[in-house]
Amino acid sequence: MAVDEATKKQDELDYSQIDEDEIALFFQSHLLELKKFIVERRSMELGLLEILKQFVREYKLPFSMQRYMNVQSVYIKQTLQEGLNRQEAVSHWIQEYASKHRNRVVQLQCLYLDKIQEKLIPQIEEILK
Repeated sequence: MAVDEATKKQDELDYSQIDEDEIALFFQSHLLELKKFIVERRSMELGLLEILKQFVREYKLPFSMQRYMNVQSVYIKQTLQEGLNRQEAVSHWIQEYASKHRNRVVQLQCLYLDKIQEKLIPQIEEILK
């Protein structure tokens, strides 16, 4: 139970890094890919929310690349302060954390879509028209 509560608190903290306005912009900027993705899944009879989550999981893109890169930049700066040169710091980030970070971001984005679905789905339906 304590782990679940800790995870829940961490998720809430991480949610604060997501800007709801960026979500609709994300889907709008990937509109052609999203429409194709929806057509390919028509036979699965999934709701729009599930399709959006599948899209996020498959493409593994952050809603905001700038926010995503800022986290990496902070890590690299901290590592540089520890005495590694920039190239070593970037290499270390990629080897140790990049994949984990991206997977965590994708997971949180999908959870966040669940949280805001009542507001988001009408916006996405409008974008798809």
